Formats: sequence, C-alpha cells, structure tokens
Amino acid sequence: MEFPAEIIEQCQSALSAHQLEGFLTGAGNEDADIMFIGEAPGEKEAETGEPFSGRSGKILDSYLEALAITRTDVYITSVVRSRPYKWGERRPKGEPVLKKINRKPTAKEIFAHAPLLDYQITAIRPRIIVCLGGVAFKRLLGNKATLSTMHGKPEFSPVQKREQDAYQWSEETYTVFGLYHPAAVFYNPSIRQEIGEDLHTLKTVIATM
Repeated sequence: MEFPAEIIEQCQSALSAHQLEGFLTGAGNEDADIMFIGEAPGEKEAETGEPFSGRSGKILDSYLEALAITRTDVYITSVVRSRPYKWGERRPKGEPVLKKINRKPTAKEIFAHAPLLDYQITAIRPRIIVCLGGVAFKRLLGNKATLSTMHGKPEFSPVQKREQDAYQWSEETYTVFGLYHPAAVFYNPSIRQEIGEDLHTLKTVIATM
C-alpha cells in the first residue's frame, strides 16, 4: 500500500534519534475483510520487507491454516513499521559479541507510527481486525484493554486514532479480536491450547460476518 509522503516524513522525522531500522508498509489483499495487526518487525522482517517472514511467521501461517484462509485472503500490518532494537551481548560461539536485539516499541514510537495504521484501517475498512499481541490490542482499544483477560472473544468497539497530539476514538465501530502474538508460543508453549480455542472462536466469527 502506498502512503502519502507527508505521513511517512512526519513519522520518520519524529523518530530520527531512535534505534529503529527498516520500514514495512504491510502486505496482502487490500480489499480484505480481515486485517491482522502485529507489534513491529523483527530482524528478518527488517531484512526482507515482508511482515511475519521470520520464525513467528510460521506460527502465523498455522493460525491461518486453522482458520482455513491464506495470506492472500487477509491484510497483514503492524503497529510500528520499523524494527525497534537495542544493543546487547550474545555468545553464539562462546565469545561475547555485540548484536542488535529486538525490543518492545516505546509509547512514543507507537504514537509516531499511528497515522500509518490509521490510514490503512480507513483505506481497507476491514470487517474484522485481529490484534496479534498486547501492543496491537492496546493500540486500538486503549491502555485499559488487557489481552490476557480479553483474548479469544470479539470486541465491538470504536478504535483509537491519532488526532493531532492525542488519541481519539473513531466514529466507526469495528469488530476487534485479540490473539496471542505468534512469538508468544516460543516463550510459553503452554498457551497453545488456548490459542487453538481462540482460533476456533475466530473461525466462527469469520463465518458469520
């Protein structure tokens, strides 16, 4: 999807001093009824320019398979478009090596990127928005929205959009569905059963839209 140049310039100028790399616009069907929103690109995504092209992408593909859809049926994007990183020490072969390590995006980074996501939601007008992880969930439904207690069920709500220097609620109401981020299973394999149950519910929601 093409963005107006001024939106990209506004975003990048606000974050010029931040540790970010790469820039992803999103991928998939721009006429889709379903939009998936992740957190931010990782190392692999920053290299390829494709969302969910790393390890977590294989988990996302399993989500889609459970829903009986493919990437060509949906639009995939993220809250933050550049990879947030920090420098950290790793010992891949015993010797310490400084490497860029993924980190969570800051509130300022999320806010600076907000016009990009707002533009895509307005342009695509999805019937269902699937938030992959807590960052995406809170970005749309506000800081009081807790994925740990609200995942796996549709929320019918306006969503947050940036207006000048603050978030405002949209006039439109959307169906927002929270899922655990695909990468979460790497750190907490015990949630696989919950994810399976949530996907079953989401499949039912999709069938009735």
